[in-house]
Amino acid sequence: MRYGLQDRPVLGITLLAALQWLFVTLSSTIVVPLVIGDVYGLDASETAKLMQQTIFYAGLASLLQVLWGHRYPMMDGPAGLWWGIFVILAQIGQSIGQDARMIGQSFQTGLMLAGLLFFILGMFRLIERIQLWFTPIVTGTYMTLLAVSLCSAFIKGMLGIGFQQSETVQPEVAIASVLIMILVLVFTRIRQVASFAVLLGIIVGWVGYGMLGWAEPVRASDEAIVLPGLLFWGPPAWNGGVLLTSLLTSFVLLTNLITSIAVVGKAAKEEPTGRQYNRGGVFTGVSHVISGASGVVGMIPLSLAAAVIETTKMAARRPFILAMLAMMAIGILPSVSQFLASVPSPVAYAAMFVTYTQLLGFGLKDFTKVEMDERNITVIGSSLLIGIGVMFVPSAAWQGLHPLLSYLLGNGLLLGVLVSLLLEHIILPRRSKRKDGPGRNKLEAS
Repeated sequence: MRYGLQDRPVLGITLLAALQWLFVTLSSTIVVPLVIGDVYGLDASETAKLMQQTIFYAGLASLLQVLWGHRYPMMDGPAGLWWGIFVILAQIGQSIGQDARMIGQSFQTGLMLAGLLFFILGMFRLIERIQLWFTPIVTGTYMTLLAVSLCSAFIKGMLGIGFQQSETVQPEVAIASVLIMILVLVFTRIRQVASFAVLLGIIVGWVGYGMLGWAEPVRASDEAIVLPGLLFWGPPAWNGGVLLTSLLTSFVLLTNLITSIAVVGKAAKEEPTGRQYNRGGVFTGVSHVISGASGVVGMIPLSLAAAVIETTKMAARRPFILAMLAMMAIGILPSVSQFLASVPSPVAYAAMFVTYTQLLGFGLKDFTKVEMDERNITVIGSSLLIGIGVMFVPSAAWQGLHPLLSYLLGNGLLLGVLVSLLLEHIILPRRSKRKDGPGRNKLEAS
């Protein structure tokens, strides 16, 4: 380690390291608002505003954590689980005729409640106890079902369906998406640029679209500085199915939070203490409340920071703090947000696809942590088949039920995880002492 947590590099090195952190954080942040804007049918100005708020609050959440939370140089970014749920809920809601903005309003409420849950669990030091319920079988089921649920939106986006109002596959867009995917994979194999693989894929793809005349022109902003606002989707709304999904997701993210802190602590050569875990939970709760109040996807510490520290041998806090201040500055400059929001959606889907595949990988890795005996196969098989099977049931088939039951039974992801929890801990509990520890999901903007 060239520079530890307490070290203060000279000005030149500090600025270069800060620029590195800025690029990595932006690459894990800017794609999510583009995907959300596409799925929710936002226009260019609305997507730019969502982009602006996401960048600002990602910087703010990261700054709070490094100063008063877990105290590691680890960026907060839109959690892969949260934006995945955001997409799935939009698809379910729209299929039963519910306005997308109503889903967003309910999701804001769900995020704020999830934030309060994180805050309370951190304050009362309960995080490590509760995560024991989320064994590798449960978390593996969640991650696998999440990947299956999202694959439709990604594949359609990469094929050009919905791009420039197209309702059919655009072969040229599909070919470009494949080339961007290959390019990102190549970048991930080059150690010097691996941390920027997604960002470089977006840049190259965007330039290519521009040269071919496929990219939309960048809209100039009339205002120089705009402070981020609150309640992007409108007043908070109450939807039992959305809130239940949000609370369940927050429990799963406890495992991600603890794992990320542990991995970054190991990379920085300073193992985290119990107090750091709890403080990290408290400020993750704070960032979730802020995310819900502002209308952006919930923020979570990203273990990608460990890869950056391992590669650069730079764990000093000062460059990271400077980078997060720069993130917040970018977040109040609408001209920059308009520029970033003009990225063509197929480029964003294709560049993000490699990261998206990690969702399935994390689920499969969790399953490898358990012995595939008859009992475990029954739990895993039942949970996955029920969850995936429900995804093929037309949403209209649930319309005769109460809205809460409609969301519960019509959401294959949520139903599959609930079945997994019931089978794992109540219906088929282990008779011997559990040998496999809690699941560990290392998810990134992810």
